[in-house]
Amino acid sequence: RGALAEMRALLMELRPSTLAEFTLADLLRQLTEAAIGRSRLPIELFIEGEQPLSPEVKVAFYRITQEALHNINKHAGADQVTINLLYQSERVQLIVQDNGRGFDTADIPPNSLGVGIMRERAAKIGATLIIKSQIGRGTTITVIWPAEEAYHEYE
Repeated sequence: RGALAEMRALLMELRPSTLAEFTLADLLRQLTEAAIGRSRLPIELFIEGEQPLSPEVKVAFYRITQEALHNINKHAGADQVTINLLYQSERVQLIVQDNGRGFDTADIPPNSLGVGIMRERAAKIGATLIIKSQIGRGTTITVIWPAEEAYHEYE
């Protein structure tokens, strides 16, 4: 099953337009399965609710999650990751949390490519990106997208 998820993830990398064809929940399920297959890191995914989203918003959330998982795998030394996707009437919220080594957020270099890309992707869709971390206690990345008006555009 992990190999199949990895293959799907690779296809999405090669054909980004494919991302728009799936719901965000489905995209995150596939991404999670592929990440588990690659890293053997236990990742739990919780999804609450569902609403249609524009392709731009889905792709931004997918890519931010992808980068967060990459950073966790590369830097965190975590043995547990939780992803929560919450559809609420006024917003969509994504929370990626690990129990890794954490870091001082003041030490993020201004030219940090990964964090910079996540911030750009969030800003492009009008979302807020919050990074909280504490040494020895892991990291939480939260994306909050104000969705009240936009839900109705894609119903």
